[in-house]
Amino acid sequence: MISTSTMSRSRTPEAIPVFLITGALGSGKTTLLRQVMACPGMQDTALIINEFGAIGLDQMLVQSAIENILLMGDGCLCCSIRGDLIDTISGLFARAELGEIPSFGRIIIETTGLADPRQIIQDLVTARGISGRIRLAKVITAVDGVFGLSQLGQNDEVLQQVIHADLCMITKCDLIEGETLGLLTQAISGLNPTAEIVRSHDFSGKAEGILDDTGWQKPRRASGSSFRCDAKSVHDAVQSWSVRHEAPLAWSKILEWLDALYSMRPANILRMKGILQVAGQESPVVVQGVGAMIYPPARLDAWPWPARGSEIVVITRGLDARSVGRSFDAIVLGGQLPRAQRDGIDGRVLASSAV
Repeated sequence: MISTSTMSRSRTPEAIPVFLITGALGSGKTTLLRQVMACPGMQDTALIINEFGAIGLDQMLVQSAIENILLMGDGCLCCSIRGDLIDTISGLFARAELGEIPSFGRIIIETTGLADPRQIIQDLVTARGISGRIRLAKVITAVDGVFGLSQLGQNDEVLQQVIHADLCMITKCDLIEGETLGLLTQAISGLNPTAEIVRSHDFSGKAEGILDDTGWQKPRRASGSSFRCDAKSVHDAVQSWSVRHEAPLAWSKILEWLDALYSMRPANILRMKGILQVAGQESPVVVQGVGAMIYPPARLDAWPWPARGSEIVVITRGLDARSVGRSFDAIVLGGQLPRAQRDGIDGRVLASSAV
């Protein structure tokens, strides 16, 4: 076990505060991060973004003047790429000392929505190799206002994210009724009575309200050696499919593909997000889905990469991700799925959506 003195939050002047942002897939972590990074005085921040899959898009969606943005992709910080985090932070310090990147006064880490935060917290608290240089200042969990109640009852990772939070931000409050918001707030309080609970529509645009950790008294109790996060047992059924495509895509074909995907296997789709080059459109189009819900398409002001093109990521549970790729190839790139595979398509998910 780790001693209590090791686990308490050091406030030595040289220790850089680390803020961990976690939450379920599609809960609004990246939106929260964008809002925080848009606040004044955030230029001395280093961002580390962890995504599950070969293509990372979240760092493209964090529009800011920050130069120190690093992507830890194709794995989950709590298991398959565990250990890389401290090495990444050590590398940040080394590069800043060499003058390769600007110096920084805080670090913000956004985890993948699949991450159980317990091992990540333990690694940050112990910080082997960089002890005294960083301190875990705050764990911030985005709780999905729409799906949060069901996720807390069905998803152990979400449960652990709330239990280990210092601050829970309930997102998408404009999409839910007051009774649902009250029940969700009550559920969070029951699981974690010490967590501060804020609502996304009350965010004042001042980062201090989210990142302030003054007055913290409670020592952090990191998980002991009895806990093990095993990638096989925790994420065995989770897969990701991703694609990059240079040519413009037909919006009607994208709608047809999403209709098919979400009509046939909606319960197996954890997360969908894409930045698309749509034929006839100058600016990039963002599409996102959480569970069985697809959000209205949105435009970005500018392309987040030098060459135009489309990138799409779909994360599934209990569904062979290769079938997602086959449906994309058949509908968007090469034609139609066989009629037998299209029977029962509802057609209402995106039929009325327009860019």
